[in-house]
Amino acid sequence: MGPVRVAMLLSNAFRPDPRVLKEARTLARAGYWVDVVAWDREGAFPPEESVEGFTVRRIAAVRSRYGAGWVQIVRLPRFWLEACRRLAALRPDVVHCHDFDTLIPGLLWRRKHGVPVVYDAHDDYAAMQAPRLRGWSGAALRRIIDAAERRLAARADAVITVDEHLARRYPVARTTVLGHYPPAAFGATARPDPAAEPSLVYSGRLSTDRGLLVIAAALHALAAEGQRPRLRLLGTWTSPGERSAFESAMEGLEGQLDFRGWVPFSEVAAHLAGAHVALSTLLPVPRYVAALPVKLFEYMACGLPVVASDFPSVRRVVEAAGCGILVDPTDAGALAAAIRVLLTDRALARRLGEQGAAAFRACYNWEAIEPDLLGVYARVRSS
Repeated sequence: MGPVRVAMLLSNAFRPDPRVLKEARTLARAGYWVDVVAWDREGAFPPEESVEGFTVRRIAAVRSRYGAGWVQIVRLPRFWLEACRRLAALRPDVVHCHDFDTLIPGLLWRRKHGVPVVYDAHDDYAAMQAPRLRGWSGAALRRIIDAAERRLAARADAVITVDEHLARRYPVARTTVLGHYPPAAFGATARPDPAAEPSLVYSGRLSTDRGLLVIAAALHALAAEGQRPRLRLLGTWTSPGERSAFESAMEGLEGQLDFRGWVPFSEVAAHLAGAHVALSTLLPVPRYVAALPVKLFEYMACGLPVVASDFPSVRRVVEAAGCGILVDPTDAGALAAAIRVLLTDRALARRLGEQGAAAFRACYNWEAIEPDLLGVYARVRSS
């Protein structure tokens, strides 16, 4: 018998997707034959390429856009059909479905061939569509997404998710939490430059519910005191309206803004390097209150002191690691005060950053939890 063949289904183009990259690389190193079947909605990437011991095979025949909406009711079934065709060509022994919108072809393949399905739930999919799906029709579609995701996830042989809060949505006996931690080498050489001009960094999806308007208000408060740190933004906007709202809030401070857009994962650490303070001030939306943002661990890996939302899950990490200051993310004055402290007291900022980096190396890196992923595969293969 040859190696166990794994097909990972992915509804983005894998440019690369950091979580998928880590898992595929781990399985390939453990001797699995891994193919990532990715949906290249815009036809912007090579149809096939080898990446760190596994193969990426892209579906470009079905063009679409990202995000939810009624139009996806037409586009998704076409993607599912193409994904089923790829599975038929690959004949995998395990199908690993990343995100809710890949579960249908995976479960269809299991029904026909009896192979196990691993469902990898990266987020609360219904909740994350709230900025796009508004009004009564949007609320109705979100409820449909939520109900369908729960029902289909219950049919998977194993569920992997990113934190304890999301794990409660799924069958306890078949659910494993794999924190969305960066690889151990992430940010190994990235450290703040004490001689550089004062700067802040925010990395992640860009939207007002992630605290960007509060950050703008804090910058205005600091500017009134004569402090004008630069704000580096890494990420893409949820919608044009969100960007417009932020730009209006930053009026008069445009010279402090350093917008770098989407950055490949392999380059994120280099863009974080050189900042003096990292921001993770998500607003108290239910899905944020319970979650652990991956960017928190990336900041820690790079030795950056963090200013983070004072939510229970975040508090446990920040206080245990001693890596930053917790604030009420709705209070621009409190946020400005925390930034002021870290920009003024460089010794404190350096100590918090070093403590965060030490905690990352000790337990908040991908290599520390790799055995859990391999354990999931051992269980589904033996059941």
